[in-house]
Amino acid sequence: MTNINCSSDCIYQKDGNCTLESVTLMAVTTDNSCAYYQKRKTQQHNKAKDNQPNL
Repeated sequence: MTNINCSSDCIYQKDGNCTLESVTLMAVTTDNSCAYYQKRKTQQHNKAKDNQPNL
């Protein structure tokens, strides 16, 4: 198991580490970024829940 530190907004990043389990041979990127990077989708807010008072 390899420990790869990561701070990107990637779907594989969790608690500062890359959680990608299986990798394949990839070409080197020109900007030193991760070849497996996939942007994490932002979470949609639930408007009904947002209108409720905080208890």
